[in-house]
Amino acid sequence: MNLLVVEMRRALHRRVVWGLVGLAVALSALAGVVAFLDSRDLNVVLLERTGETHAAVMEHWWISGGGDGILPIAAIALLLGGLIGGASVAGAEWKAGTITTVLTWEPRRGRLHAARTASAGLLAFVIAFGLQIVFLASFLPSVIAHGTTGDIDRAWWFALVAAMGRIAAITACSAVLGVALATIGRSTAFAIVAAWLWLAVGEGIIRSLKPDWGRALLGESSTTVLTWARLDADHAVIGVWPSVALALAYVTVLTALGAITFLRRDVAG
Repeated sequence: MNLLVVEMRRALHRRVVWGLVGLAVALSALAGVVAFLDSRDLNVVLLERTGETHAAVMEHWWISGGGDGILPIAAIALLLGGLIGGASVAGAEWKAGTITTVLTWEPRRGRLHAARTASAGLLAFVIAFGLQIVFLASFLPSVIAHGTTGDIDRAWWFALVAAMGRIAAITACSAVLGVALATIGRSTAFAIVAAWLWLAVGEGIIRSLKPDWGRALLGESSTTVLTWARLDADHAVIGVWPSVALALAYVTVLTALGAITFLRRDVAG
């Protein structure tokens, strides 16, 4: 537990982590200003007729059943930020050449890597949940001045908080994957490029050649978990809980590969 706390403190001392948090807060404030200015002439009745969403209508923050609404906009940025933050936690040690110093202080590699991975996941979850609160709070002036709270009730609040928790959990998994990939490649850049190549290029090629294999890909599994509903696709899809199991399998395998690499690597070389 002491090692976990130490790794969390070390992660919070990295400038890239606070840089990502500051950028997220700034973008949230900008989104709030844009939404406020755009909602000055808002016609809620017309908005409902056309089926469009707007941040000034509180019930549009999250729409259950398909992942529509305002909140999923923040999910993409949080996933990317979690990946970069997690990768920097592990990759910065290799770039700075201080990994040998850390191992001198804590020579048990398994404990060190486990604490580092767990600290990245826990911090990513807490930070992601907090940033979602900041993001949604930036739209409150628009709701109060020009919008409406709609027909929200206790069930809607429960669904919103649950969605925020899922997004935070997926962000934590993204940070854990960043740690694993950066450990394997001994570089933050390697983790970012490898994740982008797989999600943007590799999975796209697989979907184009074998559409039915899309249900076994990480991208579709993560989207299903986020929306908590089956995807509306032109090929066979899997349910929510199988998607949860599949996403966890991806994370577990890559985390195990990262741990094995770290345990067997010649650090001095």
